[in-house]
Amino acid sequence: MASTPARTRQTTAARKRAAARPTVAPGDLGFEPIRIASDDEVPDERVPLFYIGDDEYTIPKHIPRGVALQYLRHAAEVGHEVATAPLLIRVLGEDAYMALEQSRALTQDQLDRIVEIIVEQALGKQEKEGKANRRG
Repeated sequence: MASTPARTRQTTAARKRAAARPTVAPGDLGFEPIRIASDDEVPDERVPLFYIGDDEYTIPKHIPRGVALQYLRHAAEVGHEVATAPLLIRVLGEDAYMALEQSRALTQDQLDRIVEIIVEQALGKQEKEGKANRRG
């Protein structure tokens, strides 16, 4: 099968970009486009979550919303309990997760609190408050 010449591919790509542009001005729809910063504009600040001995383990100060969306999608497919382990690995990192997994001193209360903090940080306070409002 012959490959498509580069010029044709560029022309096709240019047509697709042109076709994707809206024909209606955003203001006509009652909203403006939402601008999301590029990943390199977002600082990667981390805060301590737990210590094992003198070793500090951290999580991002602000967990990206994409992580929450991934968790919610996975939870819808397999349930919240099963979706929690991948969330922990994604937020903590493999080394911190393995440290927890291998710790013989970790109590159930400590693990529950670590999971609770990560889920709250990932989903945000509004998710927890929204559930409380729906119940009451």
